Amino acid sequence: MSTPPRAASRSRGRLAVRLLTIAAVAFVAVSFRDRLPDPGEVWAQMTGAHPGWLIVAVTAEAASMRAYARLIRHLLGAGGAHLTLPRAVAVTYARTAVSNSLPGGQVLSVAYITRQLRLLGATPPLIAATLVLVAVSSTMTFLALGVVALLAEPATRVPVAWSLPVAALAVALAVRFRPRGAAARLADRGRRARSLVEGLRDARAAISLTRGDAVVLPGLALLNWLLDIACLAAVCLAAGVGVGPHTMLLGYVAAKAAGVLALVPGGLGIAELGMAATFAGAGMTGAAAAAVVAIYRLISYWGVLIVGWGAWLTLNVIATAGRPGRRPSR
Repeated sequence: MSTPPRAASRSRGRLAVRLLTIAAVAFVAVSFRDRLPDPGEVWAQMTGAHPGWLIVAVTAEAASMRAYARLIRHLLGAGGAHLTLPRAVAVTYARTAVSNSLPGGQVLSVAYITRQLRLLGATPPLIAATLVLVAVSSTMTFLALGVVALLAEPATRVPVAWSLPVAALAVALAVRFRPRGAAARLADRGRRARSLVEGLRDARAAISLTRGDAVVLPGLALLNWLLDIACLAAVCLAAGVGVGPHTMLLGYVAAKAAGVLALVPGGLGIAELGMAATFAGAGMTGAAAAAVVAIYRLISYWGVLIVGWGAWLTLNVIATAGRPGRRPSR
């Protein structure tokens, strides 16, 4: 069975981006090998981290994952499906492990969580609506954090302060004078844009949101991000590194954005490079920056990955032994 031309083109494009990303990382590593921190210094800084703050970091990361699970559970409940919090947490960890460790993990994670929620009796429209609204809430709050980070950084404050009103005015004019044309152009931007528009439309029909949900949904999504940032802050304190809140926020946003744009599972290699470069540019020593990034990624990436695959194995064993009783969605 032949691969459609568009699918083949997208696959080649993703492969090219990944190869370019790997080549860029290798180039930076070779070009700056004389400036890289001494591994012995990095290891000494990591092993000398304060254990109390490390416990705080692990707790904050676990609470971040729990907030994401609560977001999924809240939306399913609004659609009439029942999901216990422990099960929601397990599914969240397993989904994250699939997304962050496998090629094409984002697509596979959607298929995985869809299967898990269908086993619990959630209908396909409700599952699709939940995933769309979770993605929209998470993306919008992350963009808001990005704007705050850019406004807090003195080097980017003025350009961003000028560009935001201009962008807002352009959007307002487009909505005011060409609403139908703008919607049509958006719908014609490709499969992803059309899927998003259709998904938002279907979500309104599948889930009955209240006025309070307008606060709860972005609140849980923002809490997910803030607790992850709290993990990074605790790691900085554990390593005895002083870094300003705006620098830490900018490094965090830069790392997450770079990881997503690089199309590498979990942003592996790119996220570390972006965060370390931001911290080093703010005056942190190379050894301190490398130690902070290494400890943070051990907790937020590798730790979550280990727990996630454990949750995946547990959920599959449970599903094999006997599926839980279904409660049909209303």
